Amino acid sequence: SSGINAEYGGTNMSAHHLLRRQYIIFLILVLLFCFLYYHRCAINLQSSVLPTTNAPLPNPPSQDTIRAQLNKFYNSIHSTYTPPNRWRDVKNNQTYYFPRLNLFFTGIPKTGCSHWKESLLIGEGALTSRLSYLPDVHQAVSYKYRIPVSSKYWTKSGEERMEKAASLLALRNPWVRAMSAYRQKLSNEKTQGNDLPHLKYYILRAMRGIPAVKTTEELNNFTGEPTLEEFVRYMVTKKHPVNALLSDIHFMPQHEFISPSKVRYDYIIPMEFVDPISEEFFKETNLDIHLPPSYDEQNDPRLQTSAVRAKELFSKLDPELIDMFYSVYKKDFMLLNYSNFTDPLFPLPLLT
Repeated sequence: SSGINAEYGGTNMSAHHLLRRQYIIFLILVLLFCFLYYHRCAINLQSSVLPTTNAPLPNPPSQDTIRAQLNKFYNSIHSTYTPPNRWRDVKNNQTYYFPRLNLFFTGIPKTGCSHWKESLLIGEGALTSRLSYLPDVHQAVSYKYRIPVSSKYWTKSGEERMEKAASLLALRNPWVRAMSAYRQKLSNEKTQGNDLPHLKYYILRAMRGIPAVKTTEELNNFTGEPTLEEFVRYMVTKKHPVNALLSDIHFMPQHEFISPSKVRYDYIIPMEFVDPISEEFFKETNLDIHLPPSYDEQNDPRLQTSAVRAKELFSKLDPELIDMFYSVYKKDFMLLNYSNFTDPLFPLPLLT
């Protein structure tokens, strides 16, 4: 019987080691699963927060470098500037002349134009302090300085003085400008400006087939919110004059605001380097003016909200759709050789 017990004892011992081995393997698999799951969650979490960068912000480009790139753009559209300036022939409503400052400013929407106009109106003496509600800067206080309005009252002596006037133009990375316009005008996110309910309606009417509104009041109070993809699809599928976005100054391509064959732009300021270049501009023109701080808490343009969201959200859209959207703003990228959202230096202009 002892032999039989020994035989059974050995069998029990082998079964015990087998169960122990299986238990250890099971624990290892559980730990591995937990590790992989945690790692995946960490990646997803990182994609939803502002990225950080240890790379210092490059030095701002010189005006000579910027002008050289702008001249390349002019050549690409077969346009060149020949003196003298013909500001009277500039028809867009976003160009202003401030006679006391003897300064022309082309304020393209979504390139910081509100802060620029407010600061220049203070320098002009039309404002005594910052506005409590910045969007008011686009109303009567600045209207009379628009060229199509003010040029009616220009005199010959005044135009001779204008020949010595400085001119200023601000530009912005097209991806970031589009994202900023979407956030402020089309989304329900609370930003520093007003949204545009009629544009929201036109997009959702085209993209979702929502019921038609019956009154102007209903249109003005429309609260629907198109997604970023719906905004992009509407932009690339609707043509002029049906495309309401291409007729709106916040979404119109930037190059449509400039008049390369008629006037010279003395200072071209990429919004990505607005602080150092604007200070340089004010110093060289002897203007005691400063721009207020950015709305964004981040000073580094690579980490500002619209840049981060542009990089994250545009990259999730269908590549073919993105290519079509890029084609709408292709000339704007050429203005300052602006980087794509896939570039490590995004959203900076790639100027050498």
